[in-house]
Amino acid sequence: MDLLLPTLTLLLVVTAAIEVTSVAARVCVLGTEPDESAGGRVRFVLPPGDPCSCTQVMLGGHNAYAPPRKDQPVYIDTLPKDPEGLRRSQGCPNENAQSEDPKRTSTSLEATSAAPSTTAIPVYNDCQDVLDSGHDTDGVHNILVDGNSTEAFCDLNSTESGGEGFIVIQKRFNGSVEFNRTWADYEAGFGDLEGEFWWGNSKLRSLTDNDNTKWELVVDLEAFDGSNASVRYDEFSITGDTYDLTVSEFNPILGNAGDGLERHQRAFTTKDEDNDDSGSTNCAAKFNGGWWYNKCNSIESNLNGKYSQSESVNEYQGVQWVPWKNRRDISLKGCQMKIRRQTTP
Repeated sequence: MDLLLPTLTLLLVVTAAIEVTSVAARVCVLGTEPDESAGGRVRFVLPPGDPCSCTQVMLGGHNAYAPPRKDQPVYIDTLPKDPEGLRRSQGCPNENAQSEDPKRTSTSLEATSAAPSTTAIPVYNDCQDVLDSGHDTDGVHNILVDGNSTEAFCDLNSTESGGEGFIVIQKRFNGSVEFNRTWADYEAGFGDLEGEFWWGNSKLRSLTDNDNTKWELVVDLEAFDGSNASVRYDEFSITGDTYDLTVSEFNPILGNAGDGLERHQRAFTTKDEDNDDSGSTNCAAKFNGGWWYNKCNSIESNLNGKYSQSESVNEYQGVQWVPWKNRRDISLKGCQMKIRRQTTP
């Protein structure tokens, strides 16, 4: 009997720890849907229940419309990287705070001692902050967007960047990712940050639709003949419900690529959301990618067009920056768009 008592005590402690863990665990799936209170803008919607109880965050599907609900849903613009980011965005108390009840404290310690230790992931203001913190290798880092930790690919050491930290917002180089996507896809972002991707219109607007902060844009281009070019716009912004593009102060950096965006300063268009000026013809559907189209017969650029494995394409088809080669039947081998917060002199 004396031998059984410690064993029973240990079993009770382990059982209590397991029960605490199972009760606390909650996977929160965040889907997307139009937020009618925001003019129908597609946003992430929190699942019913207390967001402070979430222990895992997952991306769900897309609703074409908001279904009827008993309670008013809570919307956010950026998908948190982890539960801590979600709790922080919702003003939840620190989950590591210990209870004043000594019995509950003892149980929590038993449960915590069995859990693996974790290392906090650093979160930076932007990619320039990443560079200033001592990193000098391109790669994925966590930056702040609307107060939430968001993954971004940082260009930190390229010649075109000139020793500055840029957030890469688009990249193409092999056609592995389909860019003929819906409005919701372009809004949220898609692809692989280590490969081809579109970072997301919602994130771009959150960063650049700000009168107090100016952003610059650099576009890097690569042709199939091995030549390269880069251009810079000292001012870049995405604004409004239709993600309108505004650029100014064009400057060539490398090569003579020309200004491919001046005539594209207007609303964004996708295959299922036609905002171009070509009547019943949807330029995004015709040219296989979302972009800031004006007229389908007058295109200066389309970096999200259908990827071609060779430079020869039909007119306005492919990945294009027309002013560089002054031809409408040439597709690029690769490109990337990247932005940087301008520093105050």
